[in-house]
Amino acid sequence: MPLSLPTLARWLSDTLGEPHPLVRASAAPVTHLALALEPGDLPAELNADALFLHRSRGVGERWPGLGVLGAHDGFDLHLTTGPNRRLARVLGWRDVRQVEWERASGLIATPVQEDWEALRAALHRELGGEDTSFPPADPRAPRVALMNALRPGLVEQAADLGVTVYLTGQLRPSAVAAARARGVGVIALGHRRTEEWGLRQLARELGAAFPGLEVAVWARGRRQRL
Repeated sequence: MPLSLPTLARWLSDTLGEPHPLVRASAAPVTHLALALEPGDLPAELNADALFLHRSRGVGERWPGLGVLGAHDGFDLHLTTGPNRRLARVLGWRDVRQVEWERASGLIATPVQEDWEALRAALHRELGGEDTSFPPADPRAPRVALMNALRPGLVEQAADLGVTVYLTGQLRPSAVAAARARGVGVIALGHRRTEEWGLRQLARELGAAFPGLEVAVWARGRRQRL
């Protein structure tokens, strides 16, 4: 049976908790799905039956006839920084615990790596690098927090629970002093970098859920490898 856009929309709603993933309707069957963070990442000519966009604003009437799916908050929550259990699973983290602090959410976990440098190397292999970082006072046996915000109070709460390495998207200078005072290292993974990881992961999950669907991830006008 041909795959429909509403079927994909329901899957996105169930998987990411996105309330309204159908941005532009289309009755055409979907065999080729293009995924991108935003319209500017896609080429002008596109071989696809439908689009998925993390930020769909600005799509307008571009690519006429193609259905458009979108997920913003659900994508950010489950596929970037924050309570990203998918990334924790891929990296083999143990003792994973979800936390909600001061309008922020995330995970606390124990990595398999035995020290700071090995942890950074594993993150670089999976995500492709980092924006910036500084090490913890004790580089041995890291305990990590992966959070969608970085503020002094959040660092304090993480440190009180034994966290020695704080992972987030962007470094906030206001939290650096608190982290150094508590001996907590910080790795700013990069907002765009974690989004691109999430897009690749979503494409892999779509391909697994719908074996007949061809997925293509685009970033900065170029097709990416999964």
